[in-house]
Amino acid sequence: MKKISLIAFITGMLMATLAYVADVREWQYLQEFMTIGFVGYVLIISAAAYYLTTLLYEWSKETEAWQG
Repeated sequence: MKKISLIAFITGMLMATLAYVADVREWQYLQEFMTIGFVGYVLIISAAAYYLTTLLYEWSKETEAWQG
């Protein structure tokens, strides 16, 4: 699952970068590129949320072992 999350994060970065370049260069079909950029941001946020949730879960397991 971590590999899928990493791939989603990298893909999101590429999509957001593509939308930024399209905006700066004023490419044709700018609205479609902005939609791609939005999907990229969603992928980035989802991947970050997964990693943070996994990190918190691992930290909670360490605390339980220390208390027990």
